[in-house]
Amino acid sequence: MPGRVGRLSCDFNAVRNHHISAKEGDVVEIIDLDNGYAMIRRDDGKQGKIPNYFVEVMTDVSSDEETSKDVEMPEIMGSVSPIPEMATFKAVVPSEGTLFPGSLPYFIEELMGKSIRCGDTIELDAQIGSRHQFGMKWKYPDKGRETVVISAPSDNGHISLVMPNSTKHDSGHYTVSIANEFGKAVSSCWVIVVSQPSPPVELKFCVDPSKPRAIRLKWTPPHDKGGSRLLWYTVEYTKPEQSDYLEVIHGIKQCGIRISHLRHDVYTFRVFAFNEYFRSAPSESVTVDAKDLECMLEKAKLNEMSRKLGVQLIKASFAECFEVEHQIGRGRWSTCRQLRCKISGKTFAGKYLPLNDTELDKIGNEARTLARLRHPNVVGYFGTALCSEQVVLIMEKVPGLPILTFIIECGFLSEALMQKFTFDLLSALTYLHTKGIAHLGIKPEELLIETTPVKQPNLILIDFSSAEHFDGPDIMNTSHLSVWQGGSVEYLAPEQLAHRPTCKSDIWAVAVLLFVLATGVSPFEDPDGEDDVSRRRILEGEIAECSAKFREYKPDLLGFIAKAFVVEHKDRISATQAMSEPWISNPQSEELFMVDHIEDYCDKRRDRMRSSFLLHEV
Repeated sequence: MPGRVGRLSCDFNAVRNHHISAKEGDVVEIIDLDNGYAMIRRDDGKQGKIPNYFVEVMTDVSSDEETSKDVEMPEIMGSVSPIPEMATFKAVVPSEGTLFPGSLPYFIEELMGKSIRCGDTIELDAQIGSRHQFGMKWKYPDKGRETVVISAPSDNGHISLVMPNSTKHDSGHYTVSIANEFGKAVSSCWVIVVSQPSPPVELKFCVDPSKPRAIRLKWTPPHDKGGSRLLWYTVEYTKPEQSDYLEVIHGIKQCGIRISHLRHDVYTFRVFAFNEYFRSAPSESVTVDAKDLECMLEKAKLNEMSRKLGVQLIKASFAECFEVEHQIGRGRWSTCRQLRCKISGKTFAGKYLPLNDTELDKIGNEARTLARLRHPNVVGYFGTALCSEQVVLIMEKVPGLPILTFIIECGFLSEALMQKFTFDLLSALTYLHTKGIAHLGIKPEELLIETTPVKQPNLILIDFSSAEHFDGPDIMNTSHLSVWQGGSVEYLAPEQLAHRPTCKSDIWAVAVLLFVLATGVSPFEDPDGEDDVSRRRILEGEIAECSAKFREYKPDLLGFIAKAFVVEHKDRISATQAMSEPWISNPQSEELFMVDHIEDYCDKRRDRMRSSFLLHEV
């Protein structure tokens, strides 16, 4: 029903929750009419209900002349003012009541709204009364209609309006006004002419994983509802061996249904729309080959998981592409297995992560981070796949060992080799930090030493599960809170313990590693193994006393470590600055020394990691 403008004929005070108060003369928007009430909206935007007879509809003068017919008594109507070009929704009831009518005209029976079938006859009736001679005027929507039969009042006050062969143009607001020399009375109603709705549109289907061999049909309501507020749908199907369509479901109001347990056949579906009188033409059909549902379901799961992770997943079947071989590592939440490509025979490392909704953001972040990186000191990334109920990050298989295991198996270490590994790590971090990425998980297990017969050992940084992205002009700082998930604090910077990591947190971890390689001592570890003490020492920058052990190295090494162990990260050197430090840029001694101190450190660290479930097995 279209909105109209009305004016309050007298004051109305709200007495119920859904009512709204208004003053005589207020101009309001009429939103709806229902059961003797008008839903109105005031100028201040507030809306509510008010009885019809408190509101006069304001209409256009020209439309009055074109859409109304009069049955007049000239000798009486000539002595009264013309009926105003407006009409109220309900009669002005005399104070004497219907048993003792006053001089004003009145309605004994009001016009009643109705919904009719297009083509049927519209017939409106009312019963009026007046102690004096009166005139009568009808108003109706179709300005061009010629066939209208209006009856003169009968002896008992019955009046009627008849319109044969109704069309959709006859839908709208109907009003009858009666007036005598003392005043007027008006009754109105809405007539809805219901025609055939247009077909539903955009019928489509998708697989539904909640039921076996299930699909979900969806469609959009018809563009034309045939003037009705009511609409239902019927879904039908056919198969190649059927000569006609059969009904799936009838009389549903929603624009979608789930159909399950489909047999391995080809189905064709269509949808009809219904209002209270007509059925639409059928929608365009959609064909479903149920034999393909399992494949479609896998694709749907793949697309949904790809959307949740924010990465493009490998679309081919994981089992068809890779042979899963032995385990090569284990982390706190993941395992790493060797994969062999069935086509090329190349080996890869597959990091298996549980398909847990609470961890999808973290998994997606790691995959997206790896996808951005291409550097000789960063593990290569080849893609992400789904395997059963796990996500698999497919990465380069580094032929080598974790840094401490490599050094112990070599049986020796030199300051030049320490410098080489530190240079490789700083090179990777400089690359990461310029992209606004902090690793935030640097420790010996995440540093693999790649060994090949033709190249010198090369350090590779792996495991980006803790990585974070920093934006803005100062990528060394973060303005967001990062919750540390627990575990060993040994390689964490002070700001990480405060849940405010930065890119420079990685430089602190580099210095911890160098301290360990040089002395075999963790710089902030409590000798009694108390984590709370270790945290306090990190936050205060309280370093273990090992000056005697550093006498075997160039003073520049201790100078570099001192610049990295600065509690306030803003004053700490960056990765780019570290690359220019004398200990990094100048040649260092090739003299070899034993690594018993590193073996002792590894034994202690392994015991601590077992207790915190952080052991990486290689």
